[in-house]
Amino acid sequence: MQYRLINIITFLYLILTLAGLLISGLFIYLKIESEIDFETGRELDRQVDSVADQIRRGNPYKSLITDQLEIEMIPFERTVEELYLRDTLAYHESSDRKVKQLKASKSYKIGGEHYRISYFNIVVETDDITETVVFTMGVVFLLQLAFIVFFLRGISNRILLPFQKSLKKIQNFNFATNEPFVFEKSNIKEFDQLNEFLMRMSNKLLKDYRQIKEYSENISHEIQTPTTIIRGKLEHLMNEGITEKQSELIHSAYQNNERIQRIVKSLSLLAKLENNEFESPQAINFSEVLLKNIELTEELIEGNGLQLEQSIDPDVTVVIHPFTADVMIQNLISNAVKHNQAKGWIKIQLNSDYLWVENSGSPLKKAPEVLLKRFEKESDKSDSIGLGLAIVSQICKSYGLNFQYSSEGNVHSTKISFR
Repeated sequence: MQYRLINIITFLYLILTLAGLLISGLFIYLKIESEIDFETGRELDRQVDSVADQIRRGNPYKSLITDQLEIEMIPFERTVEELYLRDTLAYHESSDRKVKQLKASKSYKIGGEHYRISYFNIVVETDDITETVVFTMGVVFLLQLAFIVFFLRGISNRILLPFQKSLKKIQNFNFATNEPFVFEKSNIKEFDQLNEFLMRMSNKLLKDYRQIKEYSENISHEIQTPTTIIRGKLEHLMNEGITEKQSELIHSAYQNNERIQRIVKSLSLLAKLENNEFESPQAINFSEVLLKNIELTEELIEGNGLQLEQSIDPDVTVVIHPFTADVMIQNLISNAVKHNQAKGWIKIQLNSDYLWVENSGSPLKKAPEVLLKRFEKESDKSDSIGLGLAIVSQICKSYGLNFQYSSEGNVHSTKISFR
């Protein structure tokens, strides 16, 4: 599965934001709890001191006692107690029930008496703090999410726009157009550096491509002329009065000359396929193309004593260049004929999902995938140059078709899936 860059950035930003909020939420929780405890303790200490001051001013201590205030007499000789804080359950008038409260106790020696003064205050419970922090962090996270969706993604898309334009140009690059990359200047240094490198690279690639193309075209052209001359002279010699030995030598030379021509044409075709030099594909009636090629090769099939069985659905449509469709079918049928056996058979099946060609033949000595490479072949027949399956495989790659070649015992199978 592949992911868009903006989605990865958004996901990572959300993960980091969530992690940051969890850490900061824990810190805020601990800080709030600490501050509440500290401030509550200070307030209770102040309240207790205030009650002690009232006693010093002569107010009867019993008149000061309330639900939140306890005053008790303790032995005078005891040591003065410092402020002591603890949680306790005490009655709360407003709630009309006992609730968890913080109790602050401290003793004072006033006018020859020793008083222990205790003051109560409702404690802010942990659940209340947690609820407040979680609610606050939740709101912050939702705001962050809204920011990401409506602003960050929009900004990121705008920032990545030069990259998207460059990517589109790369995807549309084609050697056949012979046009190097040309990019507009952006305000981002890294993108400009990338575009500059791509422009240099495209110029170098096109230059190398033109040189190799010119070289291969020259080779192809220059070889055709002498091989044609050689063919003519060999055909002329075959019609002359020659010995059987001379006839064999001339025939061997003729076959090798024909092989050279087939190799040159096949390599030229492979180069054009790899460089996407053919025109845009179009929807063609593949059934008609297949039937036409079968008709052209029927004499060859019968001449080799092979039985042909075919099951071809009408009007099967495939998006492919017509010329490459012809080449692909010719190579498949030719391969099935060349690598067959005496009194063998060929089965051809076509439907909207696939083209399937099976044939009898000797068991393979090499792995099927090895035979898809250039100049790899199973037999030593002179009419086989080891490029047929490589051409079919490259055609399928060029047009997004799935090509499979397999062998089981004496049965060889080639299958091209259209879907």
